[in-house]
This record gives sequence, structure tokens and C-alpha cells, in this order.
Amino acid sequence: MKIYKVVVVIVLIFQMTQSCAPVLGGLGAVAIGGAAKEKGIGTAFSDSVIKVNILNAFYKWDNNIAENLKIVVEDGSVLITGTVKKSKQKIKLTKISWSIRGVKEVNNKIQVSDVSNIKNIARDLASVGEIRARILAHTEINSLNFSIDVVNDAAYLSGIASSENEINLVTSIAQKARFVKEVFNYIKINPDKR
Repeated sequence: MKIYKVVVVIVLIFQMTQSCAPVLGGLGAVAIGGAAKEKGIGTAFSDSVIKVNILNAFYKWDNNIAENLKIVVEDGSVLITGTVKKSKQKIKLTKISWSIRGVKEVNNKIQVSDVSNIKNIARDLASVGEIRARILAHTEINSLNFSIDVVNDAAYLSGIASSENEINLVTSIAQKARFVKEVFNYIKINPDKR
């Protein structure tokens, strides 16, 4: 039981010195105690740190948007839910999430409340489905490492690749999607080659 208290104190101190939103650090640290029983103290601590860092990054970018979001982290896999007004905000939140150390996967399930053109939305959803299906089918690509968003026929790719070749493969697949006219690539190469 003492180890949990020590971990909570360490996270609180870290957040008070690092963050503009120390309350978030405290809330995240309290969650460690319960989660540690199921997945181990190391993983629970790592997931809590990732969650706090993502929340802090969201608040630094736009605190009004961050208040409408919920984040769940399980073994480095991030799930974001909530609402935003514009598609570009959803894309930015995905990009911010991937920039946090320790993130292995980002599932952005944020709903966009401003739906101005139903035809564009249908085309964008078709493009996302087409790109994901091709990435899943490709044996040289780890599909879990990438997030795909399509807005008004522009594809936004983010995530972590194992090599430049994997980035080129994912980009090429996105460029060949039926309705995609432009591809924006925010994929980074994983520096850890273990």
C-alpha cells in the first residue's frame, strides 16, 4: 500500500512543477491506485502519465475544447471521445495525442458538431474506410500505429512508423483513395529500434 502513496506523491510533484493544470495531475494520480490492481503498477503509472500529458497538451492548445473531451489510456492505446465544432480541431487533437511520449495507438472518436455538407461527409467516410482497409491488408504496415482522418477530400495521416518505407507505403495508399485530392503527412519514425 505504501508504494501507491509514493507513486501518487511523485505524480503530484511532477505535475505541479511541469503543468499549467496541476489538478489534472492529481486526478490522474488518484486513478493509479484502482487501475494498478488489474494491469500492474508500472503500466498503470505509465498510462496515467500519458493521460495527464495529453490533457495538459490539449488545455495548452485550447482549454475550451479540452473541457468537452474524455480520454482513456490502456497500455499506451489512447481513446478520445467528446465533441468539437470543426473537423480541423479533431485532426489537431489526433496530432497532439501522437506527439506524447509513450503513445502506441490513437483512436479519435470525437464527434464533429458542425456538419455543413452531408455529401462531403459521406465521401470522407468512404475515403477513410478505403484507406484503412488497404492499410490493414498490407503485410508491411502495422495498421495500429496510424490514424487517418479525411476532411473535404484531404487526408491527414499521423502516427509512428518503423521506417521511411512504411511512411511511403501509407502515404501512397492514401493518395490512391478514390476521393482523396490531397494528403498531409504527420507520421514520425519511431526512434526506438528495439
